[in-house]
Amino acid sequence: MKLNICAKDANSVNGTYLSPVSCYFMFLSLILLFTAVPGCSAEKGKPEVPRQSSKDAAADTSALATIAEGDLPEKMIAAHMGPESQGEAGAYRGVFNASGTGVAYVANMGSKVQLVYNRSRGNEYSSVGTIVFSPDGRRIAYPAVGADGTWRMVVDGKEGRPYATLLTPIFSPDSRHVAYQAKEGDKWYIVVDDTRNQGTIASYTAPEFSSDSALIAYVEAAASNKDMRLFVSDLKFNNLKVTWSIGDLLFKTSKNGTRLAAAQVAGSRQKIVDFYFAKPDVVHEGREYDLVDKLALSDDGKSVAYCVLKGQKRLVVLDGKEEPLPDGRMRELPVIRPDRRGVGLLFVTIDGRFFLHQSFVNSHDMGKMYDEAVSLTYSKHGDYAYAARKGNSWFVVVNGKEGAGFDRVISPQFSPSGNHLAYRARKGGRQFVIIADRSGKTIRQHPAYDQVFDVTYTADGKSIAYGVLDGKRLVWKVEKLY
Repeated sequence: MKLNICAKDANSVNGTYLSPVSCYFMFLSLILLFTAVPGCSAEKGKPEVPRQSSKDAAADTSALATIAEGDLPEKMIAAHMGPESQGEAGAYRGVFNASGTGVAYVANMGSKVQLVYNRSRGNEYSSVGTIVFSPDGRRIAYPAVGADGTWRMVVDGKEGRPYATLLTPIFSPDSRHVAYQAKEGDKWYIVVDDTRNQGTIASYTAPEFSSDSALIAYVEAAASNKDMRLFVSDLKFNNLKVTWSIGDLLFKTSKNGTRLAAAQVAGSRQKIVDFYFAKPDVVHEGREYDLVDKLALSDDGKSVAYCVLKGQKRLVVLDGKEEPLPDGRMRELPVIRPDRRGVGLLFVTIDGRFFLHQSFVNSHDMGKMYDEAVSLTYSKHGDYAYAARKGNSWFVVVNGKEGAGFDRVISPQFSPSGNHLAYRARKGGRQFVIIADRSGKTIRQHPAYDQVFDVTYTADGKSIAYGVLDGKRLVWKVEKLY
């Protein structure tokens, strides 16, 4: 296997380079974890379309747009193709906002592409990057490259200043601000609205907003580990709080935007440090290990989990507690149970078989083996579900029981009550939503469409809402669970 550690990052819109120190530690991690001590592995560079907030989804079905005659699907490339559209040349790259009031898609205009948003057509570009809606669904942002070869961030239809490279934007939780990474000349910048920081010749991690939208955090890479810095700043970059010697390979913020955690280099060893946005000066330091990897925080920010190498032992750490890991390498990040009593990990054996391991809870029970397994999730009750494959058949596995088989299964997620499971499926070229019970048994198969987009639950938890492509119509569907 040939490893090109310092190649362009597949998660970027136009490519960026890892810092020399990042390359060193990534290389060290791969050597340690893929040879002498197989265990927690480096994540695959698989781009993801950001999931939208599920707040206040519209309660009624409505047709939002009709794809115009002559608007062909964008020529799909790997960075833009989700698993639901793999192998389907006719798939449009579209995004619905979670409120069900807006939809955008990218149309192929021959040598150009054009973003169409709620029937309004934007400027023509050579390429359009990842499309992101604000949490309230009222704003939209995406990077685009024009005829002159420069990238501009397009926010609410307005083009920003030109850059050589732009990465995926993020909106603040209150939807008022947008932040992104940008490169001009030999320097990288963090940009918030129209304000950018002082920049660096190395690079930055993706920025993260605090839950109150008042602060932003990001990690600056550097030529030596002693110069790596994690910044917590106001949105004008006037008031900076700095934590030194932070590795840019591991940096996470809890889903609720309250807590941060990152890897810190301590000589030849590493450790995890964490703190709350509200108290950036109060830093908690974990134990030192030979290597730390696969960092995750619980949604509420109250728990931290990660994998480590301690001598020749592979361990998972949850809030300071250690437990040995089975042989194999991890497919995804650890998933902390909602009750924070345990951690779920999907592993791949040396011969390519996948299984679920649950640390601190049923730790000695190895799950069934599958040809592939992805998207582990937990309910409020502690039930688990993930998508798995045997041969050509995909299905959900819920508490060890297999659901119905399909050509593909995407993104299982439990209802707020924890009593139902919704997931997207594909069969015979058509896509649809399945509702299952806590044993994985199908309760209802929703109508089939040409494409089905992300599924969310309505505020009362009794219905699901999602966008579909029905012929040439882009429709927001609201359906009862059963």
